[in-house]
Amino acid sequence: MRACGLRLAACGLVFAIAACKKDARPPSLGEAISVEQPGGSVSTLFSQASEIPTSATESFTTGHDGDKRILIHVLRGGGRTANALHSDGWWSVDGISVSRAGEPRVMVTFEVDAHGELSLAAREEDHKLAVRKIEKGADKLAASPLTEPDDDEDTDEDSE
Repeated sequence: MRACGLRLAACGLVFAIAACKKDARPPSLGEAISVEQPGGSVSTLFSQASEIPTSATESFTTGHDGDKRILIHVLRGGGRTANALHSDGWWSVDGISVSRAGEPRVMVTFEVDAHGELSLAAREEDHKLAVRKIEKGADKLAASPLTEPDDDEDTDEDSE
């Protein structure tokens, strides 16, 4: 009899824990976060219901020969064009190696904390780059392009 009572108590505890887990959902983003591409299209980084905290890494490059920085326009909301979304701000990644357009590969990590606040960090090869949010004059800027992933990049990430 006693063993049966313990089993019932244990089952009751399991049900109580399951009920608590059902009600305690992890926080999620209230709206999608995207980056603008040249031409006004957008690439979604995080969907509206993404659990937070979260992060994503994307590869960017320069749009013109000799560029030493890339500009990233972060947008929030749902839509497929930059005009349909509202601006969360422009970010500048400075200190990129001078080379021809499209050659530098800058890995930018987008992190959203538990409060929905976005931060960026960037690397080119094995050194960190300066990243800052641009506060003024952002209406005259042009977004830098995302790069297409190389097959080698996918292999390197899988082997780590």
